[in-house]
Amino acid sequence: FNQNQNQLFTDKTIIRSINQTIDKERIVRDVLLGYGDIINGPIPPNMLKYQKLESENDIARQELLQKVQNNLSKDGWKIGADGFLEKTITEKKKKVTKKLEFSISTGNTEELVKTAELIKQDLATIGIKVEIKTFETGNLNQNVIRPRKYDALLFGEIINSESDLFAFWHSSQRKDPGLNVAMYTNTKVDKILEDAFITIDEQARIKKYIQFEDEIRKDMPAVFLYSPDFIYTVSKNLKNFEVGNIIASSEHYLNVYLWYTDIENVWKVFAK
Repeated sequence: FNQNQNQLFTDKTIIRSINQTIDKERIVRDVLLGYGDIINGPIPPNMLKYQKLESENDIARQELLQKVQNNLSKDGWKIGADGFLEKTITEKKKKVTKKLEFSISTGNTEELVKTAELIKQDLATIGIKVEIKTFETGNLNQNVIRPRKYDALLFGEIINSESDLFAFWHSSQRKDPGLNVAMYTNTKVDKILEDAFITIDEQARIKKYIQFEDEIRKDMPAVFLYSPDFIYTVSKNLKNFEVGNIIASSEHYLNVYLWYTDIENVWKVFAK
């Protein structure tokens, strides 16, 4: 979320409502066909040692949506004539009607466009109006992401290692060519990331990243959606094929020297 572009995102009630309203299970099911994991924080599933177990949310979806609508209503948002939320505020001693609407900028790929459409549908059910803006990858990078010209950005982050968490969330990386596209600023998080980067002891480092994740969840600079599976199709007769977490294409064949399709057989008469 770009608070500089749209002041709505300074309101945590709105961000929390967006996060609770998006049906992440439906995105994984309908867009990824089940090949992915729901995520709720900045640390991806492949970095399991940093993950904290979360209690299951047993609230039925309709009950959750009603709770979200009640929270927005308490915050002064009411359904307007167009069917979307609005509220009247005073600016410079004049009453002004403020609309609860924003745009999502994303890449022109099937997965991202479908995801954006589902998000738009979900948010419309509680009265938040969303406009989807799609761009070819080159145009998105050069004219949208780099100059930070977006309300909300729907895009993926490739986390190769712990140092990438610094690149995506440290305040020094807010401006181009930095990768902190949420333009997130938190001096406590900066210190945590700096300390974790130079901490050799693994258990101490794990504690640092848990603190980092807690801060991100409190500040809500972004909504985290899913981590897609990498689908690797191989021949049925390929033996000893095992693949761990694949991040870059160069890792597809890390253990190729262990694969085989046939082995040599020795007739029993010649075997000891």
